[in-house]
Amino acid sequence: KEASAWSTDPQFVTSSRKIVGYAGGIKPANVAKVARDTMKACEKSGGKEFWIDMESGVRSKVISASGKGGGGGEEDVFDLSKCYQCIDTICELGLIKQPSGL
Repeated sequence: KEASAWSTDPQFVTSSRKIVGYAGGIKPANVAKVARDTMKACEKSGGKEFWIDMESGVRSKVISASGKGGGGGEEDVFDLSKCYQCIDTICELGLIKQPSGL
């Protein structure tokens, strides 16, 4: 379910839920919208914290000489530059302070 629909979903918004989160399809291009929507849903549920989980959205395909099985081809790798983009966006939203060294 889209994060923007959470605030009206009676199964989602309950008085007992204090920390909310979202996973699935999050990447640098949409992390700001997801964070804003998740923050709104968190506030409506009475919470002050939320989490987001991203995996495929911070991965990239690279051409590899070895590849899986040693035959070459594309390889799926964790992409730190995409992670840094997400961190920068979350910092720009004022949700966290920029970590030192980034």
